[in-house]
Amino acid sequence: MQLRKTLLLGLLACASLTPVAAVAQATKTFATSEPYGLLSGSQLPDRGLATLVFEHLFKAAGIPADVIFTAQWSDAEGGARSNEFTGAFPYYYTIERTLDFQYSDAVLAVGERVYTSGEQLTSLDGLKGETLCYPAGYDFATSLRLREEQGEFTRISAPDMNACFQSLVDGEVFAVLSDQSEAAFVMNFADFDISTVRESAFDIAQRTLHLIVSHKEAGGAEMLEAFNTALEAARADGSLDRLVRERIDISIIPDRSDDFRTRAAVEARLRLNDGTYQTGRIVEIDTGKYEVATKYGPVIYPLTFIAELCPVEGCAGEVAAAAPAEVAEAPVEAPAEEQTDVVAALVEPEPAPTALRLAGSNTIGAGLAPAMLQGWLGAKGMGAPAWQLGEPNERAAALDAALPGGRSEITLAAHGSSTGFKALLAGDSDIAMASRPIKPSEQVAMADKGLGDPLAEGANGEHIVALDGIAIIVHPENPLRELTMVQVQQIFSGQINNWAQVGGPNAPITIYARDDASGTFDTFQSLALGETQLASAAQRFESNANLSDAVRGDVNAIGFTGLGYVRNSKPLALRVCDAVHQPTPFAVKTEEYPLARRLYMYTAPNKTDADTEDFLQYASTDGQAIVASEGFVDLNLDVRAGWDAVDALANIQFMPFQDAATLRDYMLNIRDKQRLSATFHFISGKSNLDARSEDDLERLVAWMKQPENASRKVLLVGFADNTGGYEANRNIAQARAQQVADQLNLLVPGNAGIQVTSGSEEAPVACNDPSGYDKNRRVEVWVTQ
Repeated sequence: MQLRKTLLLGLLACASLTPVAAVAQATKTFATSEPYGLLSGSQLPDRGLATLVFEHLFKAAGIPADVIFTAQWSDAEGGARSNEFTGAFPYYYTIERTLDFQYSDAVLAVGERVYTSGEQLTSLDGLKGETLCYPAGYDFATSLRLREEQGEFTRISAPDMNACFQSLVDGEVFAVLSDQSEAAFVMNFADFDISTVRESAFDIAQRTLHLIVSHKEAGGAEMLEAFNTALEAARADGSLDRLVRERIDISIIPDRSDDFRTRAAVEARLRLNDGTYQTGRIVEIDTGKYEVATKYGPVIYPLTFIAELCPVEGCAGEVAAAAPAEVAEAPVEAPAEEQTDVVAALVEPEPAPTALRLAGSNTIGAGLAPAMLQGWLGAKGMGAPAWQLGEPNERAAALDAALPGGRSEITLAAHGSSTGFKALLAGDSDIAMASRPIKPSEQVAMADKGLGDPLAEGANGEHIVALDGIAIIVHPENPLRELTMVQVQQIFSGQINNWAQVGGPNAPITIYARDDASGTFDTFQSLALGETQLASAAQRFESNANLSDAVRGDVNAIGFTGLGYVRNSKPLALRVCDAVHQPTPFAVKTEEYPLARRLYMYTAPNKTDADTEDFLQYASTDGQAIVASEGFVDLNLDVRAGWDAVDALANIQFMPFQDAATLRDYMLNIRDKQRLSATFHFISGKSNLDARSEDDLERLVAWMKQPENASRKVLLVGFADNTGGYEANRNIAQARAQQVADQLNLLVPGNAGIQVTSGSEEAPVACNDPSGYDKNRRVEVWVTQ
């Protein structure tokens, strides 16, 4: 067994290392148990690697700590719950345990693998038709749950992991799913023959390990904050990695320390303190604050409202014949200080407003929204709105006839994306215009207000109406062909001021930029500059056309402009983590070009009306004809020849962590095909298509139903990021592509021309880090010519 061997040899090899000195007079007592695999135990070198790491972090955080070992894990957890101990470690994150404990960020991570007897499992396909053991109450890996639901294998439960491994060696089951640390524990101390047990060569998932502190522990939140700060510093300066790798030759440090909550969401049943129950998918969105996805929409409860978390089948002692009804209205009256944490599932009706009201982003509100509104009214046979200007960036128009939903006026206020969400919350707007996605805090605020979560499944509260792309342009005689995104930021902020610093001629750089009032500058500030400021020496322009012409006339110039205004200047490609992207509308539509963003309109799912829905339907369909004329990129499907894409991949095939055969198969598959701009992405942390992909699915269905496309075959290629094992990623990518294919087959019955394949983690279009994972998790659409 790989981890058992690696950990044991590594730890024994460092037995002579000096243990971390204990604090002479510890003021805090933390408990762990022995043994936990080879990660903690009083007889192990350094008392176990986990003990060593946590003691290091306690010291770095300024927390005087004494670590003791209990005989059982339940003793350490129980002692922390009763405040006999300040806290305990290392513990998995589970929703049930959060009712009693606060969690630190993820400190360590152990891979979850499949164990078989005799032959090593090299692919999940090896589970087909077999039986797999997994202890009752454990959170089953999503990638395996999907296969189980499709009937590929049978899962049986056992009281604990030891019983699962006993069943494995007795031949009662084909495989066992276990994290590596628990498997190490069982196999080091088993009283049965484990010589035939083999560990899979890939991870199914990763389990994160944490410090837990009781909610009742005085100063516990502040202590965890100090601990998390020390953890982040140790991750950043490399000391945590060095501490681990000096002792074992594999990494057990998680890629991220802060995303464990979403991944631990469970289907469960809450028993509330008022005697009612709530069932649905439950996730802790913040410490002590839980969101439940119910049939009425998302409901948020503070910890003080929750008595018990139970299996989805029901709580102990619950009488089926007379069970309390599901919560269908707002929970019972809460103390004043807690009322903001309760969501009313039903909201009181309010008088319908007389105006269709839009508020938010100036990028959308300055030109695009008014043009779309005019086109929408024209499609209804109504006259163009006679806009009356009010305060800066505000306008209103009385209509010559009432809309079908009763609105007789339109108001528009464009003061920035955040103001749109504030207006929605205050009931002062029907549509929030935004040049960025909604923030989690804004989602929670809308749900708390009873307006509904725009991103909840089936909510249909997020609408992508256009794409915005920026080209970096230089003089045609400039020899450069590309820049990295870091170089772009450094040039426009003035940190790089000579072309020689980026491989060009020895000449000063002249910066040309749009004015602060333009949506183009807003996009550039957001995507390129970030928190840095534009160089004070930059020359500013009120129009894209004038800026582009100025760059064409200055051999040392650089500027940025909308994609449609490159004119006679030279656009530069942008390099992101070895992937090079050309500034084309197609690259913007696939969302692979880094200086591109979505433009959104948001609504409150629980307060929609006919006029608002009708306008948004127009904006995403017929209104797309207006988008390009306003200087943005529309969402209509475009086509690109296959070999153009192969050329774009030429710089990718030598990147690390790639399988040459998979990449070759991908390139051979697409070389005689054309790529459609529809690229399917998924809601972060979920298997659901995001809002734009849902719309693109409809666009693709319409394209497939056109007579001229009836004989064209569709190839869907799924991709994953590079976290986890390669084969696991291959299967995840295949499942994503199959999910899209299944929906297409439902919407285009009788179509036999849809093929599915997996590119695994090949051909990344963005950095494989938190900023790029979502872009790399995608499904591309290719069609025969």
